[in-house]
Amino acid sequence: MTLLVLCAAATTSPAADVDYVSQIKSVFKHRCYACHGSLKQEAGLRLDTGRSVRQGSENGVVVQKADVEMSALWKRVTSKDPAERMPPIGKPLEPGEIAAIRNWIAAGSPSPADEKSEADPRDHWSFRPPVRPELPTISDPGWAFNAVDRFVHARYDQQKLTPVADADPAVLLRRVHLDLIGLPPSVEQLQAFLADPSQAHYRRVVDRLLASPRYGERWGRHWMDVWRYSDWYGRRKVNDVRNSAPQIWRWRDWIIDSLNADKSYAKMVREMLAADELSATDDATWPATGYLIRNY
Repeated sequence: MTLLVLCAAATTSPAADVDYVSQIKSVFKHRCYACHGSLKQEAGLRLDTGRSVRQGSENGVVVQKADVEMSALWKRVTSKDPAERMPPIGKPLEPGEIAAIRNWIAAGSPSPADEKSEADPRDHWSFRPPVRPELPTISDPGWAFNAVDRFVHARYDQQKLTPVADADPAVLLRRVHLDLIGLPPSVEQLQAFLADPSQAHYRRVVDRLLASPRYGERWGRHWMDVWRYSDWYGRRKVNDVRNSAPQIWRWRDWIIDSLNADKSYAKMVREMLAADELSATDDATWPATGYLIRNY
């Protein structure tokens, strides 16, 4: 088979059209970047741009237009020795892929002049240490109660928008109740707030709502959507009791209780992934692994 590939490739005209992006770069991306991409460069070789390929590795050039068969890249992708053949894992490249690489090398390994290297995953914002930004200057400093408000108002200024007026006490109380516990205030609660709509009273209202068990029930519903909670397995017209985890409600209660206990998101994730290892004897914690049942 290798001999047939070599013969077929050798008789293919170097002048044959080769689409670098679809025939060369895509092969390198799916089969070679793991060892020769932005995150890792074995032997100092990168294959994520044509320019990098032409620059070669720490052992020298890997493509030679004048003598394709002597190119290190060509030798590796056509080698019959498993210890030498690239890629080292998985099946060898297809004959058509090898032929395209040969034609590309023979044509001088051309690539777009504006081609950019693959971004280093370590440069992703989530891996960078947070930096506190400078507070923006805004047209109405008195509008902002905190630093976040300044950024909000800065966008208002940028879009030439005017903030809406403060909500009246009745609307404000209704909003905070619906936001935090999903239920409107009682008549008595509304009357008490209208009698004293001060900031101090509003803070007490917020503290009371956050301490309510309804808070975890309200916001737990949204987190259960994110984490794929369901009582039933979900397939229609199928008697799927076997897969429906009748004890899954314990995970639901754990989510609600965790939110009401002000448990950190990081701790919740750790417990959902490994509560059986972290707290095997804690009956209040191990139900967190219901996450694994629904996301297996």
